[in-house]
Amino acid sequence: MERMFLYGTLCHLPLLARVLNRPAGTLDTLPARLPDHAVRLADGEGFPLILPEPGAEAEGLLVSGLTAEDRARLDYYEGGYGFGHEEVTVETAAGPVAAGIYARARSGRAPTGAWDPDVWRARWGDLVTEAAGEVMLGYPDRPPEVNARRDRMMLARAASTLRARAPGPASLRKPTRPGDVVETGRVQPYANFFAVEEYTFRHTRFDGRMSDQMVRAAFLTGDAATVLPYDPARDAVLLIEQLRVGPYARGDSQIWSVEAIAGLIDPGESPEETVRREAVEEAGLTLGALHRCYGYYPSPGAKAEYIYSFVGEADLGAEAGGLGGLAAEGEDIRGHVVAFDRAMELIGTGEIGNAPLILSLLWLARHRETNQRPA
Repeated sequence: MERMFLYGTLCHLPLLARVLNRPAGTLDTLPARLPDHAVRLADGEGFPLILPEPGAEAEGLLVSGLTAEDRARLDYYEGGYGFGHEEVTVETAAGPVAAGIYARARSGRAPTGAWDPDVWRARWGDLVTEAAGEVMLGYPDRPPEVNARRDRMMLARAASTLRARAPGPASLRKPTRPGDVVETGRVQPYANFFAVEEYTFRHTRFDGRMSDQMVRAAFLTGDAATVLPYDPARDAVLLIEQLRVGPYARGDSQIWSVEAIAGLIDPGESPEETVRREAVEEAGLTLGALHRCYGYYPSPGAKAEYIYSFVGEADLGAEAGGLGGLAAEGEDIRGHVVAFDRAMELIGTGEIGNAPLILSLLWLARHRETNQRPA
């Protein structure tokens, strides 16, 4: 059995329990301090560093009774984020105790302000805990360094999961109740920027019986948000155009796609914040009032992606349109300001074949008369 001194994020017991795959109530923890050290926030990150600082005390938890499997799981989790193992002596109410510690932050990460566990817990605690579940799906076979490259997308998917847990309506469809799905296996055979997960489960049938065991796979991205800029005074919309790998992979004769402005929802960001940010990045456009159109799964039989679509009021004058996109993300985007009726014609001809844009234009067709303002 081993002892570890944990500081920063792993002092959040739900996260520690997720990493160890143990109930939090089974963990033997005790407040502890490491003399002549301080915990500092890593610059530009949501995790802390522990650094020598004479006269300071780094507060944390002493976790005792760790098994070899516990240590292996902790090493895997921390190793992926650039920390190695050292031995230290910490102070507890019962006196000094020898313990291991994860330190030596990854290179290039400088310390910034003080680490505030309450601020971190309020903003990131649930999100990082949920993401840890995907990190540990790779244990022990996937190299832990892969997790660091996938950190942003795992956090984005975790945020999607937390949003999805909000109660939803079930007036026509079968309400989902505890025990409706009995999962017996979950693996992640592919994981890079996106991921594929495979589930083995049984579920309740409409006739009340349990189904036979089945295996299903889902392509995982994260939630996305789209916005169709609309100028009520001009009765015009802004459409963007870019090359898309989906039509290319299908072998489509036309691989440039006409779309609404869109982007993945970043961790800690709301769908509304996403579309305002993306409008600036993709079209140099500042949006006014946002109108929620729909929220939907574009392909629920195979993809976990959920899309939030908006219409955003904007001034689509002479400066609107043209070239845009972030060079750092390899974006090459052209914006078109077109009359609303012209956009509807493009749906009819098939030149607009992008589902979020079609849905947003159809929503606008129902509502634009009440939104129009005199020129």
